[in-house]
Amino acid sequence: MLKIVLDTNAFISCIGKKSMYRNVFDALLENKIQLYISSEILLEYEEKFIEKWGIEVTENLFSLLLSLDNVMYKEVFFDFNLVFLDSDDNKFVNTFIASNSDLIVSNDKQILQLNKNEFPQIVVITLQEFSESL
Repeated sequence: MLKIVLDTNAFISCIGKKSMYRNVFDALLENKIQLYISSEILLEYEEKFIEKWGIEVTENLFSLLLSLDNVMYKEVFFDFNLVFLDSDDNKFVNTFIASNSDLIVSNDKQILQLNKNEFPQIVVITLQEFSESL
């Protein structure tokens, strides 16, 4: 099973039933991919989901998300600090490394730049590319 870390904006973009990337969320629901999250990622998801959909919808999404067997929590004990322009995005990279995931799904330019990193090797693809690959 493919192990991924999903950037918050990419996650938000694939949840809606009419989203052109809905197949990504459906793949998660159908246990076709494994999603890795950390405490920092969960906190950002919560903050952004509440901004977008409010508390009730966010609570429902979190209940669903945390009940899935293919959503894996990974504690992160280090910061590689590979994203310089927006250090807040390091949480996705650190979780990717700690979980030994296959890739990060993100449309963030700073995170996408990490594909050029030689060590540690980081694999990042856009939401569109990931959606097309499913």
